Amino acid sequence: MKALAIYSLTDLEDRSPAHALVANVDLVVTRFDDKVSVLYGRCAHRGALMSDGFVDGENLICGLHGWDYRMDTGISEYDNSETLPRFNSWIEDEKVFVDEEEIEAWAKKNPQPYKRDEYQGTFQDPTGTADEPHVKFIRKLANDGLDKV
Repeated sequence: MKALAIYSLTDLEDRSPAHALVANVDLVVTRFDDKVSVLYGRCAHRGALMSDGFVDGENLICGLHGWDYRMDTGISEYDNSETLPRFNSWIEDEKVFVDEEEIEAWAKKNPQPYKRDEYQGTFQDPTGTADEPHVKFIRKLANDGLDKV
């Protein structure tokens, strides 16, 4: 285990999702009461950043399409098969820690498709579903303009 401090507890607002990046893995950090939860930070639906969402009751809600996940477990109340992986986290000396080795191991098994150095690379949709068949073309236009059409 390799403890890594990712936030000062005082920097986290209660029930307000925050973003962290560890080993190129987006995380969503949520403080609730005297606890903290660290989940994979991308929605299972379309890969939106969960830190751009909000908390409703016990649920973390994706700000893009409204998918829900329990803050404490990462399991959807609507459909228990929809989950966000949960990472070990703890509070020590007013700081939030994660196990960096755990996240690195998860990243090896789940390579992240986001090209953070490209324009809008953090926001690309890796799933590309049939209900929105032109997403890749729109992204190409956003990256290259009309020069390469």
